[in-house]
Amino acid sequence: MKPIQKHERLTLSKIVSENLKEYILNYQLEPGQKLPSERDLVKMLNVSRTVLREALRILESTGIITIRHGEGAYVQDDSNLTSLFEHMIFMWKLGNKTRGDLLELRQIFELTAIEQAVQSASDEDLEALKQLALRMQAFTDTKSIQDADIEFHRGLLKATNNKLFVQMTDLIIEYFANVPHDHMSVTERDKSVNDHLQIVEALRERDAAKGKQLLTSHLNYSKQYLQSVNESL
Repeated sequence: MKPIQKHERLTLSKIVSENLKEYILNYQLEPGQKLPSERDLVKMLNVSRTVLREALRILESTGIITIRHGEGAYVQDDSNLTSLFEHMIFMWKLGNKTRGDLLELRQIFELTAIEQAVQSASDEDLEALKQLALRMQAFTDTKSIQDADIEFHRGLLKATNNKLFVQMTDLIIEYFANVPHDHMSVTERDKSVNDHLQIVEALRERDAAKGKQLLTSHLNYSKQYLQSVNESL
């Protein structure tokens, strides 16, 4: 039999990785469950151990499984999708995109969060969000104000009560938490607090249109700041 060339083997491993994904879905394996042993998978798929291991590494690199040395391969815990989204952000950075582009994506997600929160947020969720808004008033240094602002926006995502949505969007929020800010005055702090409180009130009124208008205005202010920095990633 003609030896499989390197590029052919990589193609075969990709096919095997797709078969493994189908296996996980067809057998309804849950997060944390173990896949069959390497020996069993080699027999089931009729491939070499080398090809199988390459396929497993493909799945691990995309966050579908986790490989525990000496134990085997397990379906990734659904609470740990961060690695997949981090990979997406990294590839975005490689494309030399600007912060302004990412802020626009953040705005799309958070506007969707407003719609979801109007439908799903409980009174307790909204009270927690209000307290996050008021918490910012306790700070005067820029870093603490920025951290409090980020926590409010995280709270907005949490109010959607959609776990996957929170995981997807939180990584973008985290990115902006690490963007350096110039000095923020008390006036700027108070403006943010007021913006946040108005957004919470719109959610209490279950007024998605008003909430989205307020959030757009609030994020546009941040976008203007980033445009003034005019710094590429």
